[in-house]
Amino acid sequence: MKKIIFGKCYAFSGDPMYQAWLAESLALYADAGDMAPHVEIHIVSEISGRALVAMNPRLHRTFDHGMLTSFPASDVYWGWSATGTLEVEVTLRSRRGVKRNVQKLLSVEYASDLESFEQILHEFVLVPSTYFFSDMVPIHAACLTVNGEACLLAGTGGVGKSAAMLALRQHEGVGFVSDDISLMSYGSSLVYANMAWPKIYGYNCTDPALKGELLAGRGWVDRTHFNVKTWINVASTRRKLRPDRVYRKVESAPVHLSRLYYLVREDVAEFQVARLDASVAAEMTIAVISAEYSIFHDQLYWEQYNALATSRTAMLTMDQVVTNWRRLLSECLATVACFKTSVPLNMDHVAYRDRMIDTLMAGAAEHA
Repeated sequence: MKKIIFGKCYAFSGDPMYQAWLAESLALYADAGDMAPHVEIHIVSEISGRALVAMNPRLHRTFDHGMLTSFPASDVYWGWSATGTLEVEVTLRSRRGVKRNVQKLLSVEYASDLESFEQILHEFVLVPSTYFFSDMVPIHAACLTVNGEACLLAGTGGVGKSAAMLALRQHEGVGFVSDDISLMSYGSSLVYANMAWPKIYGYNCTDPALKGELLAGRGWVDRTHFNVKTWINVASTRRKLRPDRVYRKVESAPVHLSRLYYLVREDVAEFQVARLDASVAAEMTIAVISAEYSIFHDQLYWEQYNALATSRTAMLTMDQVVTNWRRLLSECLATVACFKTSVPLNMDHVAYRDRMIDTLMAGAAEHA
């Protein structure tokens, strides 16, 4: 299976048990046809044996021509082939038994095996793969199109990016591009589709239709888990759905970015929108993604440590990544209208949603 993802060709293979999950998780990306792959991803039961150079700490291993990163639910090997293709091997840890069921009941999500696989694939494989290419930069932002022009809704987790997206999900002329991480490339202001499944919290379900779609086809334990946890705290439960089941329109091709909004919860009397310098927006972007993706960034610091300790060259370091991001963001945001959206600390959710709808739709009219 080959797909066009973030403007590059990704080839996928895996043990037979993962083929159906791969097909469902990647269904919304365009087929790559006969293109030569930039990235080859293999979902395997065991990582191939290689000569180990260093292992400090146990969660990170350095090899002659690659590295292995360990996460709570998976191990991922990264290496370059002789032809310059990024080779990735992924193994999933078993999550069965009583302990797993108890964890599901206590968790924010009552995730199915497919949903867990899709999240691992996007968050720990596809997005980190872009770090190895000098022409890609991730932004911790949701992205939608309004009349064909892309808008980024950026900020820290929980600030209201997805809520604003969902408020516009059925509006005419609005399309889905990404829910959490958006990707841009050097030399353009194009945003690439990230079809990771949107995370929808209980507080987003004031619309009964959305709740019905969210729980459709789920078992009684799943539905009960959602309803009970929502009754306790609307922020303590969420579910995921494929983007095309949530949004009227899904954008699979790259789209031109016209506006970037940084959503900031702060001590202000009322909802405000003000211009933001592109250089400040770039530094905010680096600060947010550095914090939000720290689980992968730790691995790059350990790779640098192992390289220094063994007098070798690191496969990739965070210093290299951040330098590259700063260069790319300066180029990408040069022609984009950047704004800071100040949201009162205790602003009512419905009032916030309505103001964001007005802001995004009015902004589209101004930039038409």
